[in-house]
Amino acid sequence: MAYRIEFEPIGIRLISEEAQTVYEAARQAGLGLRSSCAGKGTCGKCRVRLRGGPLPPPLEAEREHIPETLLAEGWRLACRTIVSANLTIYIPPALLDDTQVLQTEGVETAFTPRPPVRLLPAVVPPPSLLDQAADLSRLEAALRRQHAVERVTAGLPALQAMRATLREANWQVSVALRGDELIAVYSADHTRPVGLAVDIGTTKLACYLVDLESGRVLCLKGMANPQIAYGEDIMSRLEAVMVNPAQAEHLQREVVAAINAAAEELCAAQGLTPDHLLELCLVGNTAMHHLAAGLPVRPLAVSPFVPALSRDLDVEAARLGLRAASGARVYLPPPLAGFVGSDHLAFLLASGFGQDDRVRLGIDIGTNTEIALQASGRILTCSTASGPAFEGAHIRQGMRAGPGAIHHVEIAPDGGVACDVIGDLPAVGICGSGILDALAEMLRAGILNERGRMQARAPGVEANEGGPVFTLVQAGHGRGAVTISQLDIDQILLAKGAIRTGIDVLMDTLGITPQGLEEVVVAGAFGSYLSPASAVRIGLFPAVPLERIRAVGNAAGTGARMLLASTECRQQAGRLAQRIEYVELTLVPGFNRHFARAVRLPVV
Repeated sequence: MAYRIEFEPIGIRLISEEAQTVYEAARQAGLGLRSSCAGKGTCGKCRVRLRGGPLPPPLEAEREHIPETLLAEGWRLACRTIVSANLTIYIPPALLDDTQVLQTEGVETAFTPRPPVRLLPAVVPPPSLLDQAADLSRLEAALRRQHAVERVTAGLPALQAMRATLREANWQVSVALRGDELIAVYSADHTRPVGLAVDIGTTKLACYLVDLESGRVLCLKGMANPQIAYGEDIMSRLEAVMVNPAQAEHLQREVVAAINAAAEELCAAQGLTPDHLLELCLVGNTAMHHLAAGLPVRPLAVSPFVPALSRDLDVEAARLGLRAASGARVYLPPPLAGFVGSDHLAFLLASGFGQDDRVRLGIDIGTNTEIALQASGRILTCSTASGPAFEGAHIRQGMRAGPGAIHHVEIAPDGGVACDVIGDLPAVGICGSGILDALAEMLRAGILNERGRMQARAPGVEANEGGPVFTLVQAGHGRGAVTISQLDIDQILLAKGAIRTGIDVLMDTLGITPQGLEEVVVAGAFGSYLSPASAVRIGLFPAVPLERIRAVGNAAGTGARMLLASTECRQQAGRLAQRIEYVELTLVPGFNRHFARAVRLPVV
């Protein structure tokens, strides 16, 4: 029997005939909900409120994460609650993935566009009884006369599209060629070749519509990666595929559908359609790369974590399900290792690695943090399992950078706490930059010692059944207090320790001291908003002068645009990839000693 679910305040209705969890129903309705634990009921963050129907009795997992007063009001966990009757479900805005602040802007790096596709105007003589040459021969002859093009080849999709366009455009056309291969034919008024660059992050997608001749970004769009419904980290998604191999195809379709939707929106803003896209470039970590390309990912989930290939890949857009010109292709730069992908290569390309002899440290902070060090004519790189703690996951009141998130914290000498909140709204949680500030300020104020332990008698610290907590924002205006617990701090210290261990191992390997670092380049959304002073204070970064720390935003997106619009940049990236030496941290002698030291906080 069919039943109806209404999702508030979005106003979306879903008709269903089978029992399912709220989490599954929301996904079926096209709503992406945050899930730090991939719907396993362990993070407690997918709280929704049930209305207008019978309340299911709370499960043990829900009692563990939701206070009794809220359970009585109808609050449940979306991943645990099964619905099979008419119901209204309220979803808090912070739970929806589209409320987050997404990083799309990146460092601007000068490069000379050398697009792999060119767009040529052509006037083609129409056929007649006296001139019955085939369409392709006729087009080839026109291009030979007008542009000295010796030969034109074409695949079946391009031929099919060419036939209609020649006649609709009255034989006055713009012809897109990739070498001597026909990509598409347009009416003569289309004179601007465009392509799409995409940075496929684990939690976010950044899409850029690019003028291929100038390399200029025409418009851009950031959005949540829909695969996040299967977990916020790489391993959760690989685990989902290992449990059910059919999920790999579903994950591929999810990300392709999101890219297609973004492409349609971006093209429409320029008076175009996705059929005008002549070239695409996708970058991402190795798992995202393999899932997007439909490559098997099981070997990435088990030791020794081997990728399918370590060279670039050129594939028809249609084969991946991406909407573009009839003969358009997708360029996928090479992944570097099992957990170091083409997005890291794009970041290094855009940040100038391999182009000078400066001692440069590059850090791309995310759910999986990649680190590179350039010194003594070598470039070393490694990957650290920092996890999504700096994006708010595994933090009791953590959230991504969105409305209501605390993003900056200061503690006054008298113990007063001042918090800046995104959107100037009442605080509902804390995002990564706020967590980093809180930790640094608590250390400076003596609330934390060098082991990261809260001092029970420090101002603002209160005893709790789960351990001590420090209050950032008092309860009020119908909202609960925002606090940071000892367990939260432990999670941050583990993430901080993982990143700093990678930095220290690379610096020790090349004999570099903090004083020897000429530049620290920090990429990623979190890297753009963090306070360098706080990062140095807690020991996340080496103790370098703050002016040497440079945030470059989504440099992977910048690199993707360069690789889209320039064959020279592709060659440069290929040479850079050959120079990079991957370091497997777990095989480094003394790794545990490095990590134990990196987890601790500096003595103030």
